[in-house]
Amino acid sequence: MLLRTTQLLSPSNAAEGKLGSIELNLRLAHLVGLPLLGLKNETRIERILVTLNGALILFGLYWYVIFEIYDLSLNFQDLDKVTQNLVMTLTHSAYLLKTINIWYHYGSLKDIMRRLKVITRACVLSAKQVETFHKAEMEGKLVLLLYFLLVLVSGTLGLVSILTFPGDFEGSRFPYSAKLPNFLSPLIKHLYMGLSVAILALAVSQIDCLTVLIMNQICMHLKVLNLAFDELYAPSDQKLKVDPYNWLLSIVKYHCELIELRQKVELIFKMPVLLQFVSSLVIVAMTAFQVIVGDGSKSSILMDLLLCCVLCQLFVYCWFGNEVYEQSKTLSTSGFGCSWHDFDGKCKKLLLIFMINADRPFLFTAGGFMGLTLPSFTYIMGKSYSIVAVLRQMYSRS
Repeated sequence: MLLRTTQLLSPSNAAEGKLGSIELNLRLAHLVGLPLLGLKNETRIERILVTLNGALILFGLYWYVIFEIYDLSLNFQDLDKVTQNLVMTLTHSAYLLKTINIWYHYGSLKDIMRRLKVITRACVLSAKQVETFHKAEMEGKLVLLLYFLLVLVSGTLGLVSILTFPGDFEGSRFPYSAKLPNFLSPLIKHLYMGLSVAILALAVSQIDCLTVLIMNQICMHLKVLNLAFDELYAPSDQKLKVDPYNWLLSIVKYHCELIELRQKVELIFKMPVLLQFVSSLVIVAMTAFQVIVGDGSKSSILMDLLLCCVLCQLFVYCWFGNEVYEQSKTLSTSGFGCSWHDFDGKCKKLLLIFMINADRPFLFTAGGFMGLTLPSFTYIMGKSYSIVAVLRQMYSRS
């Protein structure tokens, strides 16, 4: 039922190289002001509308981040105000750097999308492989939608809160610690704050989802590559349906293509992910600190939702990175499980080359320092707790 529902929402087709999860991600990104054009097919009118929408939203968001940074500089001596402001300033500054990074590597990103479509059309062939493709697409769409809805609920609640209780939030309480120009009317200030924070949160979520969905595609192709060895296994009384040398050669080429894709993805996203991990370490600590020492204000529930969003963000990165890492470690076992003992010397050498290359796992990293794995997630949680403990001691002495 989930598969049929997600197919109706954004169709995926392996034979056509149609990646429904990424196309859905791009549509949502266009909606929140990220004009990522050329990564999927768009009409001329769509391009014009997306460009105008993106230019307008980006202009407003960039100025809002400047107002937040200015407010932080004005309240640097107040620990409570600094922890409230720093949480959002780090999140939104990371958004600016992520968008700049995407524009800088946009040509490489377009090439990655093109190659993913090509290898999907060429390599997802058997019934099992097509089933694996659709399951991966369903998983990607569900993660994308759940993450988007979580952030949307948080942003909408924040917008309603500042419009309903402006005196409790405007320019002084989380998440609206920003010093806006005095010439703006109160209603304009409230709308600008509420919409900016909501759209920034949604835009950050779509950049994160673009990264993890590409990782999910690579994980899916590793599973398809494992299934390709099924054609090289046959009982002793039967013959193989394919020529083993040509099939092995195509497997080696497929594997080399995935290695190159992983390297390109790593090159584009490793520094933004490092920035995300470092900022998230501080954000989780600051947010947890505010939740623990909360003053019972109306911003407390927004703090709780932000903490959930940041934890979800970190977990999604580590989960998909861990899936790619674990799946890549099974390639050698799949190669050894085929009927290699019946191959001639040339085929055995080719299989040996593949298995040696497959011994190097696919590991996405945060800047080359930390692997995107589940142990990394627990490590960040531990360090965040340590920072919270220090902040509580400082707060109790003040």
